[in-house]
Amino acid sequence: MLNSIIERHDKLTPLSETEIKIVECATRLFLKKGFSKTTQRMIAEESGFGLGTITYHYRAKEDLLRLLMEELMDYHLDVIEDTSNKTEDNLFAYAIEITVQIALCENNKMAWDLYHSAYSHPETFTYIKDWAARKNHKLLGDKTPDLSEEDYRNLENITSGIELAALTSPCDRYFTLKDKIRLTLEVLMKAYDIPQAEQKEVIERVLSLDCEKLAAEMFAKFVARLDNTKT
Repeated sequence: MLNSIIERHDKLTPLSETEIKIVECATRLFLKKGFSKTTQRMIAEESGFGLGTITYHYRAKEDLLRLLMEELMDYHLDVIEDTSNKTEDNLFAYAIEITVQIALCENNKMAWDLYHSAYSHPETFTYIKDWAARKNHKLLGDKTPDLSEEDYRNLENITSGIELAALTSPCDRYFTLKDKIRLTLEVLMKAYDIPQAEQKEVIERVLSLDCEKLAAEMFAKFVARLDNTKT
């Protein structure tokens, strides 16, 4: 499990066999029980190491969450690139990535817990904001020639809060999933001053899809990617 994480870190700072085992067990627990309900003691029991060994290598379980979020964001980039290449439309790729996250968190408790925890922890939240600013500037930069990457970083301080609210606030019969997706995309694209006609066209394209099915399939592929063995 987690060979993609291991391979990526081998190119930077190689993980020891102990660290690999800890990351494997922690991620397995995060995806099975939820990040919030997983404790370091549970990780110790799952891995067979003492609690002192766990905390020596990873001071807090949020340090392990950071590794998983790095992998998840890397997967997001693959989804964005694939969508952009197929549609030749960066704005649609931007919208579908956000939509998939919203639909996933609405229907998958483990995913909801994972995203909510990542956005709630300062270090992982900072990582996500920095990643999103670079990603959004790359996707939307041609539509916002007056905005620098630094402007995108400043905007992300606000838009990330909007995304967190969208990801973690439940729908009901008065505020459906489609309502939430539409409103979230409208507010976010307005922040980047995307022309209203383009906003409307992209949102209608997104809402014409089975977003819940798409989200479930993409998350399943992410989990399967973690399980791939080295070749």
